[in-house]
Amino acid sequence: MGKYQSYVKVNIDALEHNYFELKRICYPSKISAVVKANAYGLGAVTIARELEKIGLDYLCVANVNEALELRNNDIFLPILVLGYIADDFFKAIVQNRIEVTAYNFEHCKKINEEAKKLDAIVDVHIKIDTGMGRLGYLIDEKNIDSTIKEIKKISELSNIRIKGIYSHLSDADGEDFSYTKKQYEKFMNFIKLLEKENISIPIKHISNDAGAIVHGYYLDMIRSGIGIYGYYPSKTVEYSNKVKLEAVASLFTTVSSVKVFEEGESIGYNRTFKTNKVTKIATIAIGYADGYPIQLSNKGYVKIKGQKAKIIGKVCMDQTMVDVSNIEDINIGDSVLLYGKDEYGELPIYEIANLANTIVYDLICGITMRIPRIYIKDNKVLSVINYLKH
Repeated sequence: MGKYQSYVKVNIDALEHNYFELKRICYPSKISAVVKANAYGLGAVTIARELEKIGLDYLCVANVNEALELRNNDIFLPILVLGYIADDFFKAIVQNRIEVTAYNFEHCKKINEEAKKLDAIVDVHIKIDTGMGRLGYLIDEKNIDSTIKEIKKISELSNIRIKGIYSHLSDADGEDFSYTKKQYEKFMNFIKLLEKENISIPIKHISNDAGAIVHGYYLDMIRSGIGIYGYYPSKTVEYSNKVKLEAVASLFTTVSSVKVFEEGESIGYNRTFKTNKVTKIATIAIGYADGYPIQLSNKGYVKIKGQKAKIIGKVCMDQTMVDVSNIEDINIGDSVLLYGKDEYGELPIYEIANLANTIVYDLICGITMRIPRIYIKDNKVLSVINYLKH
């Protein structure tokens, strides 16, 4: 891509396809796209804006700063903060119509006081811990009565509106469905108890991608994370054959050097690789400071002109060496596919994640600010985000 030695290509057509695939199975339920962690590394503002154009209902982020970034870039969709919000941010959430995860009455009381000052209403979503063990009210036999009392108190606050209630499935992408079913039933039974107390909540949501795709727990809304970006959380989800997702991201770099080494030469830090024959080696312009895993040292591979080139030696901070002995026509400036698709074919990100002993989430979330994001739609460059532009 011209002046960019390394970049991630983000396919907006694939993003839209994934949205409509998910909408197809869960309609008329709402879809919330989880755009935390900079939209899993792919650029939250652009991803949110493109999804807003085609009818997305909601956005979820992890913290207030992520929500404010969207608001400051004229994203008008409802935004739910899934995590903790410090007191210093209460005024900002009221002013920017940011929705809050509620799991503590005192916290809600303080937000209510701030909302009173500004003559505003703050929407909250009650978080229930059905078995994840993170945030949320406990609803086991010991805690259920006190939880109901707290939620009733929240519902009585003058400037707080309970708009949603949700939980999170911890093992929906696993092979054993029993725990997921238990979580879902626990959640639904608790909602019935609330309704007996005349607490009726408009938006009920529990499903991540796996909960929606495999289990069909759509309720009023699903929260799509990795799925909206075209990746299956597990083989269980992929093999369910409910949706056909298209991977959004392809990571590229450039050949920066080509040299021939004699037998017995050491390559890279700590001399972890030695040539056992005359070897042609290319240096490529990417390393672990760009988000390319050091765990791929001496075992990963890239593709150049559709041909495999094995990583040799340790992945460096800014550069990586690969064996190109079997690639005849290779030159400085040639494009290198690290995962995703190019004109020659595909290098599956799942395979690279397995080789790095990690998960797809980690690979794309780990793409650092040194890597420009180039957005493609209808085979044309839609826009570019270069965080280090000058």
